[in-house]
Amino acid sequence: MQFQTLPGTDLSVSRLCFGCWGIIEDAHWGERNQQDSERTLLAAVDCGINFFDTATMYGNGASETLMGQVLTQAGLRDKLIIASKTPPNRMRPDEIIAECEASLQRLQTDYLDLYQTHWTNPEVPIAESWGALQQLQEQGKIRHAGVCNLGTQDLDAVSAVQPPVSNQLPYNLLWRMIEAEILPKCRQNSIGVLVYSPLMHGILADKYQTAAEVPDGRARSRHFCSDRELTRHGEPGQEAHTFAALDRIRGVAAGLNRHMADVSLAWALQQPGIVSVIAGASHPDQLTRNLKSLESPLSDESIQALNNATAELMTALGPNPDMWDAGENARYH
Repeated sequence: MQFQTLPGTDLSVSRLCFGCWGIIEDAHWGERNQQDSERTLLAAVDCGINFFDTATMYGNGASETLMGQVLTQAGLRDKLIIASKTPPNRMRPDEIIAECEASLQRLQTDYLDLYQTHWTNPEVPIAESWGALQQLQEQGKIRHAGVCNLGTQDLDAVSAVQPPVSNQLPYNLLWRMIEAEILPKCRQNSIGVLVYSPLMHGILADKYQTAAEVPDGRARSRHFCSDRELTRHGEPGQEAHTFAALDRIRGVAAGLNRHMADVSLAWALQQPGIVSVIAGASHPDQLTRNLKSLESPLSDESIQALNNATAELMTALGPNPDMWDAGENARYH
């Protein structure tokens, strides 16, 4: 396993972070076998992963509860770096403190290594919320404070109070919008970027050959037509461009004699400014596949070929970095 220090901290995190949303059942992921989830959590530790990311919103606390049960029972807490998040509808200072206390109870721990705001709340300035995170830090209940899904203006607002150590963002071969402004801003200000959705909810794992095959729970993004049941962006979508890009990525991966998921993870890991890539797994076998992305870096030529494969899609989607909302409802500022 490779490790990298999160800027401004003493946290040496594994380059692959275990994403804990998919260990529980919900409308997005579908059915889950709890025993498989428990085995996969422990297998991740055996593989050298020390960084685990969860959130209250993942199954309304179910992900945190399962993590707490498994990791405490195995006596692993002191060996791991655990990150969680406060919900966007609970961003007032007293609400953040209450949410953190509830997360600590579910995770069966007395501190979090990284506590993050999950999304901004238009009714509560992010700078106002940040005082609660500083208070939790002073009390020793969180070691470090980070953010998720923040655009450049909100990053400036937070940094005026206290720079976050991290910004967790969606980034993958089918969604590269942060490259324009947000990623450069984070690099310039030594804010570590944590990548989520590196496989675009399984789409970059080559699970689907057509848009119709993608379940509604995984077809909520602006890639898909707004006629899909769970979308809210109101745009026509870019299904043709998306699957044309997938065909090209598939061709690059085949030329390298590698799986699309392996190539997609390797691409994300090699982007400047990326500290750790959050990849979930529902079965131990998936972990083995994910680890291959660390073992075989891509050449500069391969990275350029992958960039070229997705260039038309990026143009079609436009600059909005919000994967799910458009127009005035876009949440990145």
